Amino acid sequence: MALKIEKEFFGVVMSPRREDVYDNGGGVLYPRVIELHHAGEKNGMLLATFDYYTIKEPPVAPIYCSTDHGKTWEPYSQVEDTKNGYGIRFQPVLFELPVQCGDLPAGTIVFAGNSIPLDFKSTELLFYISRDQGKTWEYRSSVAAGGPPIEQNFDELGPVWEPFIYLNAANEITVVFTDERPHTDRSLNQTLAVTSSKDGGKTWENEHLVVAIPDGMSRPGMAIVTKLPNGKYFMCYEIVCFPEEGDPYFDVHCRMSDDGMDFGDPAFKGTRIETADGFYLMSMPYCLWVPQGGENGTIIVSAKRDGDALRLRDPGDFLVNYHLGEGPWERVPMLVNYDSSIGQAGWSMGMCTIENGTKLLQLAPTQMDTRMLQISYGIGVLKSE
Repeated sequence: MALKIEKEFFGVVMSPRREDVYDNGGGVLYPRVIELHHAGEKNGMLLATFDYYTIKEPPVAPIYCSTDHGKTWEPYSQVEDTKNGYGIRFQPVLFELPVQCGDLPAGTIVFAGNSIPLDFKSTELLFYISRDQGKTWEYRSSVAAGGPPIEQNFDELGPVWEPFIYLNAANEITVVFTDERPHTDRSLNQTLAVTSSKDGGKTWENEHLVVAIPDGMSRPGMAIVTKLPNGKYFMCYEIVCFPEEGDPYFDVHCRMSDDGMDFGDPAFKGTRIETADGFYLMSMPYCLWVPQGGENGTIIVSAKRDGDALRLRDPGDFLVNYHLGEGPWERVPMLVNYDSSIGQAGWSMGMCTIENGTKLLQLAPTQMDTRMLQISYGIGVLKSE
């Protein structure tokens, strides 16, 4: 058997106005989306968030909602930086708790985002909770704090980036994030770290490194984790590298964990995600397991680029795996299209299943023109054939 995704609907979540955003970017990036399953009469409602580079300070993380299975979207709420007052500037992520965690009941919505001042002097991953399905938000804790959001700034404390939230095997809230603070050891350029909370996000355990390649050049980042039906945790991430000799690369890799915390030797690069004939993905992956496609279901991975090509992805390809992450991958058309040579189009796309797991929703930054981006979506029916 194999997975088929039958495209059903395409639309736009949000289009920024040029006058509302900074001139040096596309306005929006980094969409994330969830469907609510523990919300009583609000089950099936969708919540989405994304980077919004508004000139209004301090910035907030917008929350949009859909009550018609993703066909239409409207502003719903916003997450404000009530700890530092700097603004939630980058990399927001949402998660609905499926079980009670500490004093937080199932159905609580949790959020993490990067608090960064306008002078770009620091980074801090802040954790928020919502007790009313994302309508209002409370600051809960700080997951990790770092230096200025500048890559390879070896003369200062490195930044923390790109959080992703899930539950580990002990049902503890877990955050994997990109951690450049270890670059004080010049053998480590950028790393991935993981931490968990035993008390519902009030406090966090000491983080440990998940991917830390001691070659001084490799930059693993943008990790996403999905749980498989055999209980294992599948993590995908990019490795960016600009070697002194040879071409730069941005290949997407993966690794496994039994408990969602220990992903093996951090020095191991992981396994590159590729087909039997060598087709692979590059940059900013997202992964999701779905039950369709065979007895093991299917792992779906998206990324900004096909190989190292910068070109129109119309619609481009997911890579999918029918064997719980083992062996080669196969190509399945994506649900959104964009020109990957235009700025940051396709930058870190988000996905979730909707309508009782029968359909796939994919969000992506797509081009409005040669500079401006909007958050677009595609909906497809998931079928086994």
